[in-house]
Amino acid sequence: MPPPSLMAEKPQTSSPSVSGKAFDWAVLRRVLRYARPHRALLWSAASLSVVLGGITTLRPYLVQRAVDFAVEQGDATMMHWAIAGLMLTLVLEGLGTWFFVLATNELGQKVIRDVRVQLFGQLLKFKASFFDRTPVGQLVTRTVSDVETMADIFAEGLLVIFGDLFKIAVMLIAMFLLFDPGMVAVSLSVVPILFVATRWFQRSIKGAFTDVRNQVAALNSFVQERLTGMAVVQLFGREGEEARRFNEINTRHRDANIKSIWYFSLFFPIIEMLSALSIGLAIWYGGWRSLVTPGSVSIGDLTALILFINMLYRPLRQLADRFNTLQMGMVASDRVLKLIERDDQLERPGTHRATALKGSVEFRDVHFRYVEDQPVLHGVTLSAQPGEMLALVGSTGSGKSTLIGLLAGLYHPESGSVNVDAISIADWDYESLRSRLALVQQDVFLFSDTVRNNVTLYRPMPDAELWAAADAMGIKEFLESLPGGLDYDVKERGGMLSTGQRQLLAFLRAYLANPDILILDEATSSVDSQSEAWIQNATERITKGRTSVVVAHRLATVQHADRIAVLEQGRVVEQGTHTELLAQGGTYANLYAKQFFGEAGI
Repeated sequence: MPPPSLMAEKPQTSSPSVSGKAFDWAVLRRVLRYARPHRALLWSAASLSVVLGGITTLRPYLVQRAVDFAVEQGDATMMHWAIAGLMLTLVLEGLGTWFFVLATNELGQKVIRDVRVQLFGQLLKFKASFFDRTPVGQLVTRTVSDVETMADIFAEGLLVIFGDLFKIAVMLIAMFLLFDPGMVAVSLSVVPILFVATRWFQRSIKGAFTDVRNQVAALNSFVQERLTGMAVVQLFGREGEEARRFNEINTRHRDANIKSIWYFSLFFPIIEMLSALSIGLAIWYGGWRSLVTPGSVSIGDLTALILFINMLYRPLRQLADRFNTLQMGMVASDRVLKLIERDDQLERPGTHRATALKGSVEFRDVHFRYVEDQPVLHGVTLSAQPGEMLALVGSTGSGKSTLIGLLAGLYHPESGSVNVDAISIADWDYESLRSRLALVQQDVFLFSDTVRNNVTLYRPMPDAELWAAADAMGIKEFLESLPGGLDYDVKERGGMLSTGQRQLLAFLRAYLANPDILILDEATSSVDSQSEAWIQNATERITKGRTSVVVAHRLATVQHADRIAVLEQGRVVEQGTHTELLAQGGTYANLYAKQFFGEAGI
């Protein structure tokens, strides 16, 4: 399998396109599918937004009545009743808003929980080649940051926008019914300008937000890869170059955010000016009407109309902000849903299942390439019978690890076939097949957790069984030497253990899986002598009675293999037993001589 370079940028697998549409109904419909299981919350929140729209409209009306009762009619009793009604309205509005916020936020969290579960489940089904090409930081951004942003569609976007639009409609109807229609029309004559400005803002901000999300993903990917490969950066003295590249990416991130901020900084002052202009027009028209026709416009009318205008522009002002939130949520949703709905990277397992394998392995005329025009394997034909050990040797890049990846079903041959028990890998159900395989790699991956959870992979298993397995593998002494034994926390990627110690845990993990076919990928190429002795002992015990395919640089570890295949540039150039290959005096004999005489100091 091709080890991803720490210093190389992986290409983006997809880049979300920026649609010219300011509002993408197709994306919204796809998001709303996830709200269906929570429709009770959705309808409760929608109903509350309608009720709140009606209650809010009562406020200016009650203020109008209170002012007119006090100033125009001098009726203190009715004024008190109007003020009491106003207080009650404010209490009801506060309670309704509280429940509305709870409902929308709970809905958003339930939706993104479902989305995140589905997204992670989809990633578990993707081909290994997808992860070879896709930066980890990009996937982390999709799974964490982008999914979190989706919650805003419900908590601060869609339902709030619906409520604001309903509130605006109710207020407009109330204004024309309660006041002089001419005065209302004059005060709202600037609203078309607002619509034009809002439309421009919506179209402009979508592209800006898409760019922001892309730059966040690029920044996350770069930082995560460099932190993981910091030792490489420092050992090769590349700090200056990496700092320069980080500065470039960070600058693009800054510029994308500044561009979106620029649109905000221009749009909101326009809203404030139009609001002030509407109030000024209302006062001018109301004053003029009072002069022309005394008594036609009361002080309460003018006060209430000004309140209505303020209340009307508040949701209009917030609508732009809410729409931006919705826009950000839809941009993030589009990126997440494209990943969820992607089926070109899904594994396509067959249907054959088995509870146990006989253990025969065959590579039949296998050709393979990771990228176009760069073939890795050329007509490889190899086999191992049940219970045999097949050893793969050769220089770096000869195709050994690629064969391992093909056998595990992580990759698929371009032509030819890889067969297990005379059945093509393509016809096997992968879960069934992999449950009977175990892989020990040179670069062992351990989770930041205890030894117990790393070797059992969270399967429930009694400690007595674990210790018995460690004893059977000859590594009980090693486990007992760890502080806490099975409860020892190995930290991230097994950072508290040496290379050899990590491989010992990988051997125990494989042994506990009780596989029918064991794959050892360069398991003893970079360990200390004590660990190598433990590993060699464990290898002999774990391979006994089961088929094993072993990749090794140290030929001493595979001298007793039933068949040894020598690979060069993706081709099998020799195969046979250790004795047969030495007798041929070819590539294997040369490799063995170099290692033997080198280690002997001759």
